[in-house]
Amino acid sequence: MQRIVVRAPTCSADIITYLKGIFRFHAEELQPGERVEFAFDAERFQFATAIFESLLAGVGLKLLSIREEDSIRVFEVEKLQRGSA
Repeated sequence: MQRIVVRAPTCSADIITYLKGIFRFHAEELQPGERVEFAFDAERFQFATAIFESLLAGVGLKLLSIREEDSIRVFEVEKLQRGSA
């Protein structure tokens, strides 16, 4: 399974807008039913799971599972089939 490492922006960008862009870009590259992992620095991305779920759903991705590896949060996501939401 492909792992996509999401690094925090170095500028003062709006982090929510930044994440939307990251998720949108990768969602466009995936095929329906395809799964990937997004890995985040837990300290830099301290949002509630519901926020991530909402951002992912907005681009056609579904959060399947979350786990922590040291200080990294790993989200397994799947691209939804067309017409699923």
